[in-house]
Amino acid sequence: MTKLFIPRERRAHESRVAAIPETVKKLAAAGFEVTLEAGAGTAAGFSDADYETVGARTATDPTEAWAPADAVLCVAPPEPDEISA
Repeated sequence: MTKLFIPRERRAHESRVAAIPETVKKLAAAGFEVTLEAGAGTAAGFSDADYETVGARTATDPTEAWAPADAVLCVAPPEPDEISA
């Protein structure tokens, strides 16, 4: 199973998230394992529960979620410390 990770955007004034719950629902239905950093959708108006309801898991420690991911979905390019993870 392909593992996807969606981190919280860290750039100032960024309110977007790389995937909305409806997209995560489709990814999960297609067989992807989706993990979302806690609070990743908050600025865009989505709660962690919105994502969990459609099949995502929530990671409270993003450093542990980066390593096993086969792909990372984000709006802005990852920061250097995130890339090294």
